[in-house]
Amino acid sequence: KQWYQRRVREGPKICGDGIDFQDNKCLTASFSKEDALQIWDLGSGNLINTIKYRTNENEAEYLYSARFVDSDRIVAGGSGARDAKIINIKTGKIEGVFVDSKPIHSVGYGNGVVAAGGVSCY
Repeated sequence: KQWYQRRVREGPKICGDGIDFQDNKCLTASFSKEDALQIWDLGSGNLINTIKYRTNENEAEYLYSARFVDSDRIVAGGSGARDAKIINIKTGKIEGVFVDSKPIHSVGYGNGVVAAGGVSCY
């Protein structure tokens, strides 16, 4: 297999498993205080949408991981609120939350199951 660089994208500060792809879109989870969850067009490289993650304006986002669940939902998690959330990207509504006492380092989805893990697992 030959690897090559197709595009360099400045903006998201990826500090973990914070990139996923679906239908010519790229989901990024950035280690930043705000606007950390974004969807990009792979063809043009343009930003399609910034997804609101914070529910409290006083809390930071600082995300480590994000995954597409399906065409309507994503799951993301990080250290800002020490939680993982399932968010409907069409409505912006949070459909599920897993709260931990420590940061969430990774999220995943497969076979109808959403998973989140982090420091508390050690």
